[in-house]
Amino acid sequence: MAWMLMVGVGVLLAVAFGLGSARWRAGARAPVASPRGRVPARPDREAPATPGVPADDLLPAGLHALALVSRSGDADHGGGANEAALHAAVVTTLEQRDWSARHLPRRPQLLPQLIQTVNDSDASARAMAAIIGQDPVLTGNLLRIANSPVYRLQAKPVDTLQRAVTLVGTEGIRQIISAVLVQPVMQIHCAAFPQFGTVIWEHALLASRAAADHARLVTHEDAFAAQWLGLTQGLGAALVMRQLLDAAAHQGAAAPSRALATQLLDAWTLPVASRIAAAWELPPLVHQALLRDGDAAAPGLSASLRFARAAAAASVLCRHGRIGQAQALAILEQQHATPVHALQWIWRRLHGRAVETLDADDPGDD
Repeated sequence: MAWMLMVGVGVLLAVAFGLGSARWRAGARAPVASPRGRVPARPDREAPATPGVPADDLLPAGLHALALVSRSGDADHGGGANEAALHAAVVTTLEQRDWSARHLPRRPQLLPQLIQTVNDSDASARAMAAIIGQDPVLTGNLLRIANSPVYRLQAKPVDTLQRAVTLVGTEGIRQIISAVLVQPVMQIHCAAFPQFGTVIWEHALLASRAAADHARLVTHEDAFAAQWLGLTQGLGAALVMRQLLDAAAHQGAAAPSRALATQLLDAWTLPVASRIAAAWELPPLVHQALLRDGDAAAPGLSASLRFARAAAAASVLCRHGRIGQAQALAILEQQHATPVHALQWIWRRLHGRAVETLDADDPGDD
C-alpha cells in the first residue's frame, strides 16, 4: 500500500507541474485575479549581487551604462576640475524659475484633441486614429511605432491605419498615438553619447506600456495617465541631457563624463518631467505622481511609475544582451510589490515570445 501511495503522490505532482508550465506558456492573457503583496524571491531566481552597486540601483545603473557610452566606445570619459563647475552651471539653470518657459518643448498641437477623445467613453480606436490621420508625418510615425518590437504582433508589416487599429485595439492605439505625439519633441542629437537618444526613447516607449498595464492590473488607476508618466519621464531625461550638453558647449568644456550625466539624470529627470506635465496641461494625476515618485511608499500611479521605469530598464537591458530574463525578473520580484501573475503578464507584454526562453536564460536569445 505504501508504494502505491507514493506513486499516486508522484503522479499528482507531475500533473501539477505540467499545468503550471502550461499556464506560464499559455499566452499573454490578463490575469483574472491574483494575490496582493510582495512576491518572495525563489532560490533559482536570485538577483546576483554587483559589487559597489545597491540592489535598487542595478537596473537604472545598467540603463545609464548602456545609454552613456561615448563615441569611442569607452564606458566613460571626461571628468576633471571642470566637472564641478559644469554640474553647478546645469543645476543653477534647472533651478531658475523661467527655465521652463524658455526651454520646455511646446505642447503637441493635437494633444488636446487626443485627451478629449480619450475622455469620451463612446470614442472608438478609429476616431482616435482619425486624429493622427490629419497629418501625414504623424501617420508615418504611427505606422513606424506600430511596427516596432514593442507593438508588432505578427510577421506581416502594419501598413495602414486601419490595420493598426484592428491589430492593437483601442488601448493599443491610444498608447501608440500618445507616443507619436511625443516622439518629435523627444529627439535629441547627442554626439558625446551617440546611443543616448535611441536608448532613452526605447525606455520611454516600454515604460509607457508597462505603466499603463500596471495601473490597470495592480494599482487600479487611470491607465491613460499612467502611460503619460512613462512618456514624460523620458522627455525629462532628454531635456536634462540637452541642458548638460548646452552648458558644456557654452563653457567650451570637453564632453561630460558618464558619472556627471548619471548624477544629473537621477536628480532631475522627474522634476523636469513634472514641469512638462504641468505646461502641457496633462491630467493633474500625472503631475502629482511625478512629484511623489521620490517617496518609495507613495501608492497609486507613483507606484506604477516606479515599477514601469524598472521594468522598462530590465527589458531594454535584455534586448541589448546586457542581462538575462531570469536575472531581470528576479530583480523586479525583489524590489516591487507586484503580484506574480501580473508581473509575468506585464513582462510578456513587454518582451513578447522571448519570455518563453526564460529557462535557457541566454541573453543572446532575447
